[in-house]
Amino acid sequence: MTNQNTITGLPDENIIAKRYAEALFAIGGEQKIEQEFASQMENISISLMADEGRLAELLGQGRLPLPQQKAIIKEVFAKDIHPLLLNTLYLLLDKGRGGYLPALPLAYQRLLDEKAGILAATVISPRPLEPEQEAGLITAIAQISGKKIRLRREVDESLIGGLKLIIGDTIYDGTLSKQLEKLENSMRN
Repeated sequence: MTNQNTITGLPDENIIAKRYAEALFAIGGEQKIEQEFASQMENISISLMADEGRLAELLGQGRLPLPQQKAIIKEVFAKDIHPLLLNTLYLLLDKGRGGYLPALPLAYQRLLDEKAGILAATVISPRPLEPEQEAGLITAIAQISGKKIRLRREVDESLIGGLKLIIGDTIYDGTLSKQLEKLENSMRN
């Protein structure tokens, strides 16, 4: 199964994005602007993924000449983000790594969460969870991990039942379709 936490689908996305995020995180810490970077990264992510990710796709394909790619970045972000962050986006483009732009905010947020003792988790269910179910899930994860939990919720109506939980790079698949798949495999063996 592929890693559900990847955005671009590039095989070394987490490594590359983390490397750039760590550099920004170090600079942000030195200059006491970690939270400013986090807020601006969130806006970058929203802009890149708007309109079904068209901007991310456009910059990630490498079909446009580099000056045009940089002009787009400047037009969209220059007024709203710190110059160091803008230069990092330019650097990614310069190195032919525009496809990693969408992964950078997620990698940065992971570093911030790690520093704050927060564990990010995603729950995917066939319908929205009831508040009691959500609270129970958060409590259970917090007890096991010993960390505060930030839960992101996704609804996937194609699921028959159960839920899928993603914590870090680990996927816990408790969906009915996964259980049926396991049953089928055990019957074949």
